[in-house]
Amino acid sequence: MQRGSGKHREQQTSSSKEKKEQLHTFMRVGLKEIQVRERLNRIGPNTIDHRKEIGDLVLLWSQFQSPLIYILIFAAFTTALLGDFADTGVIGLAVVVNTILGFYQERKAHRALAALRALLTLKAVVVREGKRQAIEVSDLVPGDVCFVGLGERIPADGVVVDEEDFTISEAILTGESIPLVKRSARMRELDHEDAELLRERWKGLAREEKVFAGTIVSSGTATLLVVVTGSETEVGKIARSLEETVQEPTPLQKRIARFSNQLAVFVGIAALVIFLTGLLVGESFLSIFTTSVAIAVAAIPEGMAVSLTAILAIGMQRILRRRALVRKLMAAETLGSVTVICADKTGTLTEGVMRVTKAEFVDEEAGIQAAVLVNDQRDPLEIAIWDWVRERKHLDPQQIAEAWERIDAIPFSPAEKYTAKLYDGRVFVMGAPEVVLTFCSMPGSTKHRWMRKFEEYGVRGLRMVGFAMRRRKKGERKLTRKSVKSGLTWIGIVVHEDPVREGVKEALFEVKKAGITVKVITGDHRATAEAVLEQLGLLTKKDKLSARFPLVMEGSELETLSLNELRGRVRETVLFSRIDPVQKLSIVEALQASGEVVAMTGDGVNDAPALKRADVGIVVSGATDVAKETADMVLLDDNFATIAAAVEEGRGIFENLRKVILYLLSDSFSEVTLVMGSLLLGLPLPLTAAQILWINIISDGFPNLALTVEPKEGDLMQQKPRDLREALVNSEIKLLILLISAVTGIVTLIAFYWFWRTSGDVHSARTIAFSMLGVNSLIYVFSARSLRQPLWQTKIFSNPWLLLAVLGGFFFQLAALYAPVFQRLLATRPLTPLEWLLVILQAFLVIGMIESVKWIFLQKRRLREQWDRVLY
Repeated sequence: MQRGSGKHREQQTSSSKEKKEQLHTFMRVGLKEIQVRERLNRIGPNTIDHRKEIGDLVLLWSQFQSPLIYILIFAAFTTALLGDFADTGVIGLAVVVNTILGFYQERKAHRALAALRALLTLKAVVVREGKRQAIEVSDLVPGDVCFVGLGERIPADGVVVDEEDFTISEAILTGESIPLVKRSARMRELDHEDAELLRERWKGLAREEKVFAGTIVSSGTATLLVVVTGSETEVGKIARSLEETVQEPTPLQKRIARFSNQLAVFVGIAALVIFLTGLLVGESFLSIFTTSVAIAVAAIPEGMAVSLTAILAIGMQRILRRRALVRKLMAAETLGSVTVICADKTGTLTEGVMRVTKAEFVDEEAGIQAAVLVNDQRDPLEIAIWDWVRERKHLDPQQIAEAWERIDAIPFSPAEKYTAKLYDGRVFVMGAPEVVLTFCSMPGSTKHRWMRKFEEYGVRGLRMVGFAMRRRKKGERKLTRKSVKSGLTWIGIVVHEDPVREGVKEALFEVKKAGITVKVITGDHRATAEAVLEQLGLLTKKDKLSARFPLVMEGSELETLSLNELRGRVRETVLFSRIDPVQKLSIVEALQASGEVVAMTGDGVNDAPALKRADVGIVVSGATDVAKETADMVLLDDNFATIAAAVEEGRGIFENLRKVILYLLSDSFSEVTLVMGSLLLGLPLPLTAAQILWINIISDGFPNLALTVEPKEGDLMQQKPRDLREALVNSEIKLLILLISAVTGIVTLIAFYWFWRTSGDVHSARTIAFSMLGVNSLIYVFSARSLRQPLWQTKIFSNPWLLLAVLGGFFFQLAALYAPVFQRLLATRPLTPLEWLLVILQAFLVIGMIESVKWIFLQKRRLREQWDRVLY
């Protein structure tokens, strides 16, 4: 039995040796051309599949698929038929500006996938049929033997077969800047003959044995065995996910669509009623048709599309001044609707730079030597240690390093968690302190004391590296892992941290006051992240005790939750730790399913689907090109406080848009009320088409544009986020539009009727009506500046453009009445002092009515805010 067993082991050993020899032979020879062709035909080229590109013409045509654009095109067409080419030009300009901006933004969005595909457009060096050759990366197949070196991009997902001091930067995938050490895989587990079996076994390998397409070689050289190509690579899966991720319309786009539909219905009904009423009271068909179209055009706020674009563009500029670049126009306003910010910890809440805070050495001289000599300055921590020696110990680390001759080294391994360097005289070891400590000879009590110290620092979220040393053995020229795992002398630890950014705590307080929840998503360890959140006041002991569910969730737990369970937990959870970028997408979708408007930060290629799916995708300045192309906003200073500032500006954008709508619709609907009233009473038309055009373009045009640069109000960050169900034109705006248009229209109609009956001159009566509407809009614009403050509390000089616009409007209104050329064009005459008094009084009557309505709504809002403070 034993002899049989021995014989079996001998056969296994023989088989293993044979397999190993075959593998080594294959690595020298590579695939045969017939194998390459077969695999290319079966698996396909090493390219990222993508759907057919959307052509520029299709993109351009899609910009016209909007109810507001339909209304404007109809208005432009009818005014052109009626000969009102000035109005046609204004409306046409609005359509062109919006079409160009929309086309530009859509075209830029398609660059994200192009950037991903560009990661694989390079050459690869392989061995085939015993010959080294450079081939197109698209021709790589599973089983190819590939060679890579410093600075080169990995052409496909694969396994490390052989390497020398080989490290990879996977920042493009994970966002982590620290290069990862790679090691050779155990080749007996792989089978190059069967591509499917090779891929299955590859999945079970450790990450440090794998390489991924698109990542970059930071140091050394390696021989790789290609395992996965094309769309099945990690970067290929992300590209597919990016195409499949649906980007919902922004809250503003939804609101504008609803508003446009409602406006179209109203304008259509109003024009039809005016047309039928005119026919019933005996107006000629051509006259009443012309008037109906003129009123319909007057009711359409053709300036709104241009104003919307201007408000968003100005908002983008204001956000840029606060150190953030908004890439997509609509995203500028969406920022103001955000209810949840999912922030990355490293580099956003913290500085993203390692700093040494403390060193505890048994022997300081040996500790400084070890800290310098075992250090290759490859990652931020090692660089921070050299800076600490230079700045705090006032020593030159370069001089220390040059005084010692390095003989050999064991590179850092994520699995072993240490690195060792052999010098002429000593061996130094650096690594995880709890690992290095086990290599050292010391009393148990001392070891226990150091372990307690590690735990204390760990609970506080601080990181540590431990150092140890021994004398070099006589004739020792080569280090082995076995030779450094015992007999070392413990030196001590260096404690380091990533400090919290200045101003972040205050920004978090501002965001909380604004009713926005902050959730931190990080790939870092739980203890480290918790310590940072406690320092920032995001995760207090009181919060933990009062919560119904745990406030911290790790990636491993997230994987076990169903979609419904995740939706239930995600709103309660404050910290998501050990989260990989793919899981970010699940968190975003769960929050959105719960009714939240989500802003998400990220920086790696893997973050791209989550950034695209979020209502506002935010990246740091050092993010990958793919992440930047997908994102809506780039933080130029990588600071969370900048997000808070951008949210404030976004809220200001929405407020200014509402002010413009109130102003434009109130004036437009005043004209509709006036004309409809005169038709119902059987009176002559109170305005000519030229006079309506003058009011819309001249009287309203300048103040309307000035409102787009209105400074934001100071209490915006003390308001709760807007309800997604809240319409663009809410109940307050609707009531104000109704009252302004009704009061203005009725008072003007009464004045028109009285002057027409007393003078018998329709042109004089029309001059009164024309002046009332024109002057009224130039005065009540000051009340429209703020819906949150009474007129007397607003700073009149805070918007000098509005003062200039109103002065300009009055100048042209006077020109319309007193300049002979405009008198002939508009059929007007000069007003008497009493007539001017009537015009001014009517305008102040409207202001009084507006301020009364504002006061009522202000009282209701303050009462609601008081209740919110009591409840929340």
